[in-house]
Amino acid sequence: MRVLCVGSPFPSGTEGLLTSLDEHNHNKAVSGNMYIVLMTTCGGVHLTSKLPYTGFAKVYDEIMADVPYDRWLDYIGFLWSAHGFSPVSVLDLACGTGNMSLRLARSGYLVTGIDRSQQMLEVARQKARDEGLYISFIKGSMEDFTVDRQFDAAVCVFDSLNYLLEAPDVQSCFKSVFNALSPGGCFVFDVNTRFRLSTIPTDTSIYQGPRYFVVWRDSWDERHEWWQVNLTGFLKCNGVWSRFDEIHRERAFPLESLSDWLEAAGFVVKGIYESNTLKPASETTLRAYFVAWKPGS
Repeated sequence: MRVLCVGSPFPSGTEGLLTSLDEHNHNKAVSGNMYIVLMTTCGGVHLTSKLPYTGFAKVYDEIMADVPYDRWLDYIGFLWSAHGFSPVSVLDLACGTGNMSLRLARSGYLVTGIDRSQQMLEVARQKARDEGLYISFIKGSMEDFTVDRQFDAAVCVFDSLNYLLEAPDVQSCFKSVFNALSPGGCFVFDVNTRFRLSTIPTDTSIYQGPRYFVVWRDSWDERHEWWQVNLTGFLKCNGVWSRFDEIHRERAFPLESLSDWLEAAGFVVKGIYESNTLKPASETTLRAYFVAWKPGS
């Protein structure tokens, strides 16, 4: 048995919080060694909310450092060009910490990002300030939002749309995007397919750095037909460790249903593609890209 002590030594008069991680999954991740994690409750904050992208926002960019945002940006530009779109203003839906927003702004686009997580937006705003980029970041839910202007294009990347678990929420999202686009505007988004989500192995991963330790547990829920990630993380700030717990879920609706809902919102679906190609998406596609057009001048 190995013991990992975080937040120790325990302050005088304060009991430590003993957290026993899921033994079966965690043992798989650490080759048979069981860790017991001890965390002080003094000074740190135990984030009890399990909403996604709260505590995780503080280490998101470090853990997701290898995500191919540059390749996605190039592919979005390729899709715009292939379908004759030349946008100037872009709405980045579920923008998170602004990784795509910043890349779009660096490329000369006028960018507005929208996300429901205040913690992620705070990181995004700081990154934009650090680079001297003007990007408007606003708080809002992608399933039901309004903006005070219309955009030439909207994008939604990194399977963010899969976070909408109910059909009415996806339909409402499409209507909100339609209303946010100028006539002739283009909506490009990607989704994980059911084939992809249902074949992600049930497993546990460990991410750690000088100021964080995160346990990531994947599972597929056959009854609800969604992929779930349980995160337990520990963050070090001013020498004190705090804990967060989050639950992330993604659901994949049939590509045909997404196409139908886009059309019901008023869009014309220009294409549904295998990632990074113009090859039509198929039953074995892992990540599909949609290109939808709002009719008009």
